[in-house]
Amino acid sequence: MSHGHTHPPAHTQAHTHRAGHEDGHRRALDLDALVFGDQLTAVLDTVLAELGDRTPHRVVDLGAGTGTGSRLLRDRLPGADLTAVDNDPGMLTHLRAQGFTALAADLDDGFPDLPGVDLVWASSSLHHVTDPAPLLTGARAALAPGGVLAVVEVEGLPAFTTDPAEDRARTAALAAGWNHHPDWTATLRAAGFTVQRHDVTTTAEPSAAAQEYARLWLERYLHLDGADEGGALTALLAGDLVLSPRATRALWLARAAS
Repeated sequence: MSHGHTHPPAHTQAHTHRAGHEDGHRRALDLDALVFGDQLTAVLDTVLAELGDRTPHRVVDLGAGTGTGSRLLRDRLPGADLTAVDNDPGMLTHLRAQGFTALAADLDDGFPDLPGVDLVWASSSLHHVTDPAPLLTGARAALAPGGVLAVVEVEGLPAFTTDPAEDRARTAALAAGWNHHPDWTATLRAAGFTVQRHDVTTTAEPSAAAQEYARLWLERYLHLDGADEGGALTALLAGDLVLSPRATRALWLARAAS
């Protein structure tokens, strides 16, 4: 496993120009944070509400990527001991430049040696792990009493317009397995957790960042068989996009079973 992030459009590109790919992927991750950052805030609100009066003191961000989740966690939990975990050298450098304690670890090798954790945050990272069972078993063992594991995934693909051309392209992309992830409920239970699932759907403002992010997705769809039926998607991109950005994230909130 190289690293754990969501599947924005740059992630679907062939790795023919590695530096360009990494820059595009990083930009897509940052745009997702700019456009749909409030959604992750709402997800974290749900997690913290579950913790009640308990304030997390030790927090681990698994597959931290460009630091979207780590920044959110640092802002909301400024006194916490936060460790950002990734295995991509470029991402680790980027994380350290933002002042994070960044740990190089391959999640395929299991949970890092970080005991006594109050909150494990795994946003769009678990589906990159070849065999999640050892990682999850290790996470359960690492949790402090009363601690929680938050597994977050983008549900489906984000939508940016109400145009049928985009709907057809998104349908084709989903059929091709873009951003596929399992329902983690059974996997988490098998690893010894009790699980609650929450779906959080939000809309976003039609900002300049949303325009850029929408075009990244729509242009990527052009390379997918069946996505540009009759040239409708090309025509959509040629005009001014009328945006109504919306996305859904699924949260699996897991505690060690007694």
